[in-house]
Amino acid sequence: MTGLDVSVRQAIRLNDVALVRRLLQHHPRYLHNPDFADKSNTSLHLAAQYGFEEVAELLISLGHDSTHPVLDWIYSNNGNNLGISVNTDGQTPLHLAATYSQAAVVELLCQHFPQTVMRRDYKGQTPLHLASSSQSLPRLFESQISKPTGHSPEDNGTIDALIAHGADVTAQDNQGNTCLHNASAWGNLKAVRALIQAGADPLRKNKAGWTPEYYSITVQAEVYYRNLVAEWEKRKAEDEIRTNERRAKGGGAVRLVPQDNDSEEDTSDLGRGRASSARSQGTSASDTGLGISVGYVDAWK
Repeated sequence: MTGLDVSVRQAIRLNDVALVRRLLQHHPRYLHNPDFADKSNTSLHLAAQYGFEEVAELLISLGHDSTHPVLDWIYSNNGNNLGISVNTDGQTPLHLAATYSQAAVVELLCQHFPQTVMRRDYKGQTPLHLASSSQSLPRLFESQISKPTGHSPEDNGTIDALIAHGADVTAQDNQGNTCLHNASAWGNLKAVRALIQAGADPLRKNKAGWTPEYYSITVQAEVYYRNLVAEWEKRKAEDEIRTNERRAKGGGAVRLVPQDNDSEEDTSDLGRGRASSARSQGTSASDTGLGISVGYVDAWK
């Protein structure tokens, strides 16, 4: 430890973009600067955790993290990171940004590193799992940074951003918990509604055999969850009824098939046969030339 590593971290905590740039221009080897006393979190982990978008953009522009394998820098013990910072919990900067509802940084990281949207940490949790828990920065951290994060624990901007970038709302962690289990356990009712609207199954059980409703932290939350489930079941039943009704519908259809003729007069044996058949059935030769056919058409096949 030379003191420069501490200076870089302090500049990031102060959200001083100019100071961070100046330090790293003179000492580029401190770009990643893992803090071994804090789960080996790198500079980008730190900026993501505090929600400092400009600092994060600067770090990325200087080469912090990439989509290519890194040969001269070890981010994780198992080496499967493909150039993405991974701390000792197996979490990327996106995991930390999602954990603390830093929506702007989440959007930035999703754009630059889309392969991390569905990456799991060592507990099997995706960034959406952590966003559903809606944690806030510890007070100890808040006193060390230049300004409060200003994000409500129930700010759904992070969840919306992750879903927009392809996060799977049905994903389960190592214990079988879905994002809904996390949201219910943390009392994040807005997240519960957002996840159900995005397609999450409110009746999915974890490995212990419990649905998210079981983890409701208050009676009011449990009642709210049950009401959402009732709405979900009603909507699901209505959708099934409409689908069955559409499939049951059918009817005749007329298809006009124009015939390609080299000449205005069809002199072939087939043409004469068609004309003769048309006269016997009371239709004109011009009708048969259009190739009119009447039959049953199932539009749902």
